[in-house]
Amino acid sequence: MMNSGAKSSLAGRTRRWPIALTERKSVTGTDGEASFGPWLADALRHETAFHRAEIWTIEVEPGDGRHCVAMLVRGASHATVVLTGHYGTVTTSDYGELEDMATRPQQLTQALGKTLAVAEAPAARQARDDLASGEFLTGRGLLDMKAGLAAGLAVCAAFAESTNAAGNLLFIAVPDEENNSAGARKATQALPAIAGERGLDILAAINLDAIADDGDGSKGRVIALVPGTPPSLLNIRDGKSGYDATTPATAFASFNVLSYRRRPDEVLDRFDRLCADAVSACLAELKQRRHSQHGSAAIDLVETIPLHRYEALLDRLDAEARSRLGTVGASLAAGDLPLPEQCRLVTEEAWRLSRLPGPAIVTGFGSIPYLPTNLLDRPAAAGCARLPRTSQPAQTPAIARRSAVRITSPASRI
Repeated sequence: MMNSGAKSSLAGRTRRWPIALTERKSVTGTDGEASFGPWLADALRHETAFHRAEIWTIEVEPGDGRHCVAMLVRGASHATVVLTGHYGTVTTSDYGELEDMATRPQQLTQALGKTLAVAEAPAARQARDDLASGEFLTGRGLLDMKAGLAAGLAVCAAFAESTNAAGNLLFIAVPDEENNSAGARKATQALPAIAGERGLDILAAINLDAIADDGDGSKGRVIALVPGTPPSLLNIRDGKSGYDATTPATAFASFNVLSYRRRPDEVLDRFDRLCADAVSACLAELKQRRHSQHGSAAIDLVETIPLHRYEALLDRLDAEARSRLGTVGASLAAGDLPLPEQCRLVTEEAWRLSRLPGPAIVTGFGSIPYLPTNLLDRPAAAGCARLPRTSQPAQTPAIARRSAVRITSPASRI
């Protein structure tokens, strides 16, 4: 249990830090994101509570310019809990005429309240009342996820100031979550060396992202992610570069799938079955419509639509085709397209080079799958670690008509 003074101190810090972090603009892929890491490390070094903490930065790649920020707050023993989150944010352009205030929470909250002054819709009235209550703040990146980082920093400060604290806290803030997760991947690669060099026994990692509104957290609630959480559809689009009235040759969808115990191969097997069931139901519906509209004179439909894994496309390619696909992949990787779009274009090219007939479905992982998080299940974790990495550069999946495909990336960015 916390005493009232500790809770008051936590609340004050947890309000001060998110405002300070949000006011420092850090849109993914911008100079603001690149400068944020060194700025945050310097700010932490000037915090009285952290005067004994070890604070350093980890560059994502040599010359990249973006940095993970690490802070180790020591207590007694080697046991360590990692508190981690990202500081990169999405763009501020969707704030429109209020964009100049997008990273100034207090001013933006007041301005948004004024825009809702005469609103009548129930949701708008609720938002207006919330903003007027003084209990809410708005701002780009405030929820996702600088408030989470602030909560972690507040806990680190309370831990640093406590007496006889057991264990250690390792705080890590990373860039690039909104794009390719380069910061999280770098931090993951660095963790074994960090633990080994500093004598840490890392027992758990806590993602500081907000997933529920549970008050100030003083009751110590634990949010459980229930196994069986359905996949999240990230995006869906056709393969056209612009509008016209013709039927698109391809369509694509990408998904996130939460994995707890299942290995990547198990996830993809289940996803394939879902795709097969969905296309079977679709064909049945089309046949029923055809019969009701045309009777015995109905046009023919395909009986089945095959499903291919991405690697099956690769197996069909000769050396020249593989070289051409590699050139396309390298060109895309050198650009700034998001991973789902890179994957869409690479898979579309692989489909074209395979010369397979359509319609068809193509499934595969669009990025390296994250391993099961139940690390106490040693056999499952060990078996998953032996799986080869996918050759696809990004995360994407979809359905295709005619000579098009459905590419799917179920377990990417879990």
